[in-house]
Amino acid sequence: MILERKAEPAYGTVDWGVDLTAEEVMVVYTLAVHPDFLGAGIGKALMEAILGFCREKQVKAIRLDVYEKNSPAIGLYKKYGFSYIGLVDLGYSHFGLDQFELYQKIL
Repeated sequence: MILERKAEPAYGTVDWGVDLTAEEVMVVYTLAVHPDFLGAGIGKALMEAILGFCREKQVKAIRLDVYEKNSPAIGLYKKYGFSYIGLVDLGYSHFGLDQFELYQKIL
């Protein structure tokens, strides 16, 4: 898991619905759980850690992207109250990853 204030350039192509500075937003990169451990509560523990850290740092919104076919991750984000924002191309089509969904949670 990587947390960063700097967003991918494609994040600037969508309307997030709120006007926040980079300092007010935390972007989650590379939140991953090995398939053998799905359902073991690891994703939940990581998400709780992210939320706690962001609240401690007084972040106003958490943003992230997820491959459009990664249903376990999408389910986790929705469970934690993340809202779907839009679909973007992050330039990974040469890896077979064409579109990514963007999500946001306002804190």
